[in-house]
Amino acid sequence: MTELTTTANETLLADYLAFWNETDAGVRATIAERTFTPDVSYTDPQAAVNGRDALSDLVGAVHQQMPGMRFSPGDLVDGHHDLLRFTWNLGPDDAPDLIIGADVAVLSPEGRMRHIAGFLDRVPQA
Repeated sequence: MTELTTTANETLLADYLAFWNETDAGVRATIAERTFTPDVSYTDPQAAVNGRDALSDLVGAVHQQMPGMRFSPGDLVDGHHDLLRFTWNLGPDDAPDLIIGADVAVLSPEGRMRHIAGFLDRVPQA
């Protein structure tokens, strides 16, 4: 059972957001090694992928679809046992956030993310 301190939770969240913000696939791979298990799975209302490479490809597609957007931490990061939940924001630099969401991650015994479930709380209307 993994018990993470607040500092460990914040560090893991910082790495997770850095992964999502990184445009270089090689740098993302380095971040992924310390952040995710090799068989990580990720699901949200618009995607479901398995493995570090597939998750990195998803992030690359997000950058192509929404260039210039940046993820930032929201108001919540906490965890217990092998779970971590946190909120995040997505928007352009120096402008109001366009998308707000929350994720819940299941952690491996060594504290890396092995499954992430993403939720979109606020999305712009089409």
